[in-house]
Amino acid sequence: MKYLNRLQLSACCSLALKMPLSIPHLVCRCCFWCRSATQRAFSTTLSNWSVRSNYYDLLGIKQDATMEEIKQAFFTKSKKLHPDSDPNNPDLHSQFIQLNQAYRVLSKEGSRRLYDSQRAWHAAWPTTGSSPKHSPFDFTDLGPRPSTSSRGPDENMRYWEQFHTHHAKTFSGTQAKQRQHWNRQLFGYCLLLMLASMAAHYVAYRKLEEVHNSFMDKKDMLITSIYNESKERARANGFQKQQELLRQKHAEFTQRYRIRPSENSAQK
Repeated sequence: MKYLNRLQLSACCSLALKMPLSIPHLVCRCCFWCRSATQRAFSTTLSNWSVRSNYYDLLGIKQDATMEEIKQAFFTKSKKLHPDSDPNNPDLHSQFIQLNQAYRVLSKEGSRRLYDSQRAWHAAWPTTGSSPKHSPFDFTDLGPRPSTSSRGPDENMRYWEQFHTHHAKTFSGTQAKQRQHWNRQLFGYCLLLMLASMAAHYVAYRKLEEVHNSFMDKKDMLITSIYNESKERARANGFQKQQELLRQKHAEFTQRYRIRPSENSAQK
């Protein structure tokens, strides 16, 4: 009998202990189910809205429209949706901003290709997860805008951007290597040009030195021959004969240049 009472008492205690823990658990599970259902409904609605509403429909053009058609459609729509056209309509401002955003995306080949791939991905894989996606008019990751720092990046946008980033990094690395190779070639050419210039200067200096030495040798030989000839003539003619020759040359020199003899020489 005592054993049965102990079993009943332990069962009641365990039930009493489990009750406070199970009630909050049930409440949390109910909140999680409600929140998941709300997010799924919002994601489905947003996905259907993004399929129906896009930048092409906003500009009123086809998906295969040319750049000129996009520009003309933007000019036409901007005149109608400009806030100054109807100041009493406050919705024109937001519509004009969306129009500018659509033209900014579709007017560039890269951003337009990325936007088309994103729409194709949404069409192939409809959003059914627990995290809501951004609006198609919230295409903030395509360019540097000051409002992107306060918003979380889109997962799908990051998935597509990693390929473009990898391609840009690879191209920049290849370009850097090619530029480094060009710099090395340019340095080699400059070094070869400097060595060739030094060799040319050395050869020119040696050649000039040879020409100068040859000229000086010839001049020295000429002077030496004249000196030897004069010396031999002086020995052959004698002192008196040399004086007579000098007087004759002096007379010829004075007659040629008409130099008058000085008074002292006349007195003598």
